Amino acid sequence: MRPADASGFQESGAEMKHSVSKKTCIPRRNEMVSIIQQVVGRVSRTEEVPFDQSLGYVCAEDVLAVNTLPNTPVSRFDGIAVRYADFEGGPPDTSAWTEGGDYEYANTGIALPDGYDTVIAIEDVIIGETGIRICELPEYQGEMVNPVGEHMRQGETLIPAGEMIVPAHIGLFAAGGVNRVRVYSRPRIGIIPTGDELIPPGCPLPLGKNVESNGYMIAAYMTEWGAQPVNYPIARDEPGELAQAVRLALDENDALVIIAGSSLGTKDFTLDILGEMGEVIVTELAHGPGRKSSLSILEGKAVLGVAGPPLGAQITCDLYLAPFVSALRGLPHRQMPKLDVISDDAYLPRRMDFCERAHIYHAEDGYHIRSAFAPKTTRAQMQALSQGNYYRPAGSSCEAGGRTTVELLCPIEMIPSRDKLLEVLGGVIEPYE
Repeated sequence: MRPADASGFQESGAEMKHSVSKKTCIPRRNEMVSIIQQVVGRVSRTEEVPFDQSLGYVCAEDVLAVNTLPNTPVSRFDGIAVRYADFEGGPPDTSAWTEGGDYEYANTGIALPDGYDTVIAIEDVIIGETGIRICELPEYQGEMVNPVGEHMRQGETLIPAGEMIVPAHIGLFAAGGVNRVRVYSRPRIGIIPTGDELIPPGCPLPLGKNVESNGYMIAAYMTEWGAQPVNYPIARDEPGELAQAVRLALDENDALVIIAGSSLGTKDFTLDILGEMGEVIVTELAHGPGRKSSLSILEGKAVLGVAGPPLGAQITCDLYLAPFVSALRGLPHRQMPKLDVISDDAYLPRRMDFCERAHIYHAEDGYHIRSAFAPKTTRAQMQALSQGNYYRPAGSSCEAGGRTTVELLCPIEMIPSRDKLLEVLGGVIEPYE
């Protein structure tokens, strides 16, 4: 893990409730991503995996071809194999040519018969009862023939160290005779939910309690992005229990995600515990939702604190869990695709950066957005209707009918062709600010 360095970012001058480092800062979005990239390093542990199970891993060393392909000249197309010398003096008389003497049939990818060096496509040959007629003569020796090593050569690099394996590489490994690949192990990331109010999924829900759902969502994100999540039981709002849970998870994982407990409530102990055990670099963020997220280094391992409210947790995952996992894997920051849109709502300036969940739909004049924070929508409806994030810097605004840019949360093909938010709300949407 690289040493923490938060220089150049906004320092917190306020008196903090928590025991944190003097380097603590309250970064905006791009600053937080930069800090993650500075202080979170690749997990160096490696392993060997079968080539056909290596998809999505990052190569720990160059993968070299064992085979040379083709290892003998082969036909590039279906046709007939001929000797180019027969054509050097001009068009030969082929009326009495016979198979096996003057020509041989050649099939795509099959080795040329001995003694032949050129191929004529079958579409350019008319086979008669006696002899053949060639409609298109070859122009050079070796035409329509793949020479030795045209596809790959023994010892050449099929994929360099540090790159992620994609499906095309699996085919190269198979063709190249590579049976096993040395890769960086998927980072193990422990997930610790906190809070007296939480109960596990599947249990009866008492009054005043809430279901722990963030940990399962975060684990799903991690799996999608190539990490190995490890879910831990809910840690109660008691300093000793939380500290014990953190110590156990630190011993068993490469990094941690701790959910909630970083606000200023009477039972929010997470940052106090992290400050006692290591260095808290970021205590909160300069935007909402997800403001009460954090970043710490404990015993050389990175700990990402995720805000407890589900929407804040989702946005923290979108903006920061992705680069957190990428840094642990030694990969570049995952950028969310962007889309130019027309805003149906008027967005007024805010005092701090704000990330809106946006409903996107396609109309005749282009893509449109509405805020998914519409009155009378539940969180579940908002999630179902959100196709993008609209990140608004402090002081920025957008008039109704104005153009702006959003980040996509789904493939563009999944964007509906009608305003589903309007349908859900019965055709009446109150003005949004």
